[in-house]
Amino acid sequence: MGKIVHENYITIAKALGIILMVIGHSGCPLLLYKFIYLFHMPLFFLCSGIFYRPILNKSDACLYLKKKVAGLYVPFVKWSLLFLAFHNTFLMVGIYNPIYGYEGGTSAYTIGDILNRLGLILLSMRGYEELLGGFWFIRSLFVSTILITLVSLLLGNRVRFKHESMCMLFLLLTILIRRSMPDIELGRELAMGTMGATFFMMGKILVPNIHWLKTMHGAILCGLVLLLSMIYFKDVVKMECGFNKVIPYSIAAISGSLLTLYLSDKINNNLCVVRRILYYVGNHTLTILALHFICFRLVSFVIVMIYNLDSAYIAQHPVIQNMTLWGSSCWWLVYSIVGISVPLLLNFLLKRIVTK
Repeated sequence: MGKIVHENYITIAKALGIILMVIGHSGCPLLLYKFIYLFHMPLFFLCSGIFYRPILNKSDACLYLKKKVAGLYVPFVKWSLLFLAFHNTFLMVGIYNPIYGYEGGTSAYTIGDILNRLGLILLSMRGYEELLGGFWFIRSLFVSTILITLVSLLLGNRVRFKHESMCMLFLLLTILIRRSMPDIELGRELAMGTMGATFFMMGKILVPNIHWLKTMHGAILCGLVLLLSMIYFKDVVKMECGFNKVIPYSIAAISGSLLTLYLSDKINNNLCVVRRILYYVGNHTLTILALHFICFRLVSFVIVMIYNLDSAYIAQHPVIQNMTLWGSSCWWLVYSIVGISVPLLLNFLLKRIVTK
């Protein structure tokens, strides 16, 4: 999710992934929600792993971590501090309130609260605002890259199939951690990092080396596995699934990610107009990740005005719940469109202002 502009099918895959993420947060129908959460976040880890270059020594490790600090930690801190600075303002204008929110509402921050959250943001990449709820991904990806760097240095060149071994190690660690300490916060965070590292290494192993995965037959197989996974899992399954679901979830997630990459490759080669739009979206995923929740509040404001609801509903997170009670059940489409287009528009306007 960096600032480097890419124009390739991986960029398109990231665009599709961020679009699916916004739809998944929009209050979409349950079946679509269940489908999206099978693979949309692992897709980003997998795409990150495709461009991974082996770490052979401490110099490589330092350079790699330096890039990740610049590409992940620094943007995380910048956005988190910006939203932290506006917390009390959001409360005054009704974007937040004491009744509704991710954890049941919020109140005004004191100087002590601000300093406490500042420390959490800087030292542990936690304590960020609920409007940046999707930033757990940046933290998990950062943890994954640290784990990958450490394990790569420990293994050195002593293991023949190094990347495959790392992938299996991270998968087993995810299962063991979630089995042994499912209720410990540190364990949950570490397990998200190891699971992210599993998908990261899968991107390195599978996509550049197994060419049949990019064929129609490979896409059909991945689609079939994804369909069977939809049937197998009775409820919605996410990356934070229990230890007994890690392997079947991983199979579904990899299948969905590879299918997305196949479709992205086809779009890249055949659909010129769609390709250009998705290039732009794919190169601004961080902006969408950071701003889509606050843009959702704009739609919630419109809904409150249209149906004459209590203004407190604006603060419901991520969207106004039980929309079928108030009107059309298709508001998720409006949330999705606004959540994608408005951040891109704001980014475009800001760049025009800065360059003048």
